[in-house]
Amino acid sequence: KLFNKEKEIAQKFVLNNPLIKRICKCPACGCNNVKYIFESWGIDYYICQECNSIFVHAEEELISSYLELEEMKEFRNTEIYQKQASTSRAEQWKELLFWIQYRVYRYIKKSSNLMVIDIGYKYKGLIDKLTSSSFIANYEWKDAICEIDSDKICFADVILYINHLQHEINPVESLQRIKKFLSDDGLLILSTRLGSGFDILTLKGGTDDIFPYEHVMLPSRKGLEIILNRAGYEMLEISTPGIRDIDSVMKNRERVDESNFFIKYFLSTADDKVLQDFQQFLQKSGFSSFARVIARK
Repeated sequence: KLFNKEKEIAQKFVLNNPLIKRICKCPACGCNNVKYIFESWGIDYYICQECNSIFVHAEEELISSYLELEEMKEFRNTEIYQKQASTSRAEQWKELLFWIQYRVYRYIKKSSNLMVIDIGYKYKGLIDKLTSSSFIANYEWKDAICEIDSDKICFADVILYINHLQHEINPVESLQRIKKFLSDDGLLILSTRLGSGFDILTLKGGTDDIFPYEHVMLPSRKGLEIILNRAGYEMLEISTPGIRDIDSVMKNRERVDESNFFIKYFLSTADDKVLQDFQQFLQKSGFSSFARVIARK
């Protein structure tokens, strides 16, 4: 119910702010060899023929207007929205905190007194967990990159960029901007949906949780590495721990293209054990549609 309301607000904005179609290039690798892949709410998504990233070609001002949409902000700040998020994501956040602490110690040998900047995450429950964590001494949350005060460079040990890359029309420039707020060898911890994931490529525009202008940049694994390299980071590790690819495709299997004979056959004949094994294969092989990345300045 809450998710449908969120989409309703987004759709109203999109329908009132359509895009002008024009020649475009990939925001990840800069290639202009791109191809239409699907449409959502009248907005075209393109796939890069070089790095396989999926994106919407829009003006930065338009996406900024969407992100600043007061109706959406007010809705996401309601008690019921935040309470539901905290309830449904409690275990996920617990695991995320452990993962962050372990990776930070592994790569910069610090287990306490961390300076952390968190950019763009919308759930107060996770923010509360981060601020109360024993290994974080100084935590700053910013709604957007532009809110970081360049006159007070704090040289963070870690910048968290959780589920925010999906909003970036110019991802390389955005990651370059925040790099100056990282200490030498500081870590960028990033999570994002991947355009190269099984469910997104199988369902194309048929997945309910990918929509404009909430999702304008869905890099592939290759595209994500290109973005980080172009922005001046070294990728230390990438994992795809997603667990919903198969569930998403099964839920929307009537939307699978009729010409995709193998997937149609697979979904109609595979039992629960096979489906579970296939999801694990997607995770281990990097074909899930959710990625976690550790990168170093």
